[in-house]
Amino acid sequence: MTKKLIVATFDNLDVAQRCARDLNNLAKDDGGFRIESGVMVQKDADGKLIVLKQYTESYWGTAIGAVTGGLIGLIAGPLGVVAGAAAGAGAALAGHTIEHVLDRKMTTAIEGELQPGCVALILETKEPLEYEVENVVLGYGGKLFTQPLSW
Repeated sequence: MTKKLIVATFDNLDVAQRCARDLNNLAKDDGGFRIESGVMVQKDADGKLIVLKQYTESYWGTAIGAVTGGLIGLIAGPLGVVAGAAAGAGAALAGHTIEHVLDRKMTTAIEGELQPGCVALILETKEPLEYEVENVVLGYGGKLFTQPLSW
């Protein structure tokens, strides 16, 4: 069973919402591809990362995953550790720290993409449909980052 972290960044919330809807439909339509957890975050004018609540529990599942919460903590800046822990980074990662699970080059690239007003869709998935996910994200003008999850 393949697990993957998928992060898609967009210039605005409307486009990110349409992409999220299509990815959610893709997960419903395909028997293997599953979104285990996910969240949408937006960087505000002050550079703070805000978790958009409508895309957490009711939309993607029961809770924000440990990797997702950890990524939020890493890209949120100085207050990120607190925000990430609150969002789910406190969950167990089988004895590994979040820094050991996530690729630092990827997190740095995501940080660079998330300018004020930009939105990131962060998903922990099973059996991702590589090309289909890529086509959806790129079709909405987003930038895609992926990383296998195994620890």
